[in-house]
Amino acid sequence: MYTERQIECSLLMSSEISLSKLSEDFGERSDPSVAKTQKTSLTISEALAITLKQALQERRLTMGVLDCGKLLSCSPNRVMVCVLPEVTSGDISMLIQHTLIRSFCWEHEIRLLTVKDERSLVELVRGCPEHKDATEQSVSCIMLEYPSDGNSEADTFVCGYHDTVMYSDMYPKPIIHLPD
Repeated sequence: MYTERQIECSLLMSSEISLSKLSEDFGERSDPSVAKTQKTSLTISEALAITLKQALQERRLTMGVLDCGKLLSCSPNRVMVCVLPEVTSGDISMLIQHTLIRSFCWEHEIRLLTVKDERSLVELVRGCPEHKDATEQSVSCIMLEYPSDGNSEADTFVCGYHDTVMYSDMYPKPIIHLPD
């Protein structure tokens, strides 16, 4: 039996969102004639990339284990989503850090998503002039705070994806591949 919230999330996941509209929402302009004829459904990787770019632009993104830990200790209710890159190396300290962050997020009901490639996360963050020197270490943990003026369509899509997929009985949980 599905709850009303699960049905709403499923409907959200199956709906189409205009990529051109979302691009315009965070500063990129597109050709209006193309926007009318080309409506594409949004994937979770595209929505997450848009959400990350919006958070960077709006200065509501915290990077690095130490800074994210400070945010979690003082204001966990401000965190909309935590993004962790998949740990593929044998770096035991990174594995322990991610385990602690996952536990804290689970305890405080913070949405947690895992991305496949740390390099694509670095490149996405480097797109912002303030973070042009970002390294793989600095993106080892990323926290996105709730926007002050309400969630964008991409934010809503990412949160809906998490609530639908991550709370399901699907195992293993999906790892998101960010677009190049």
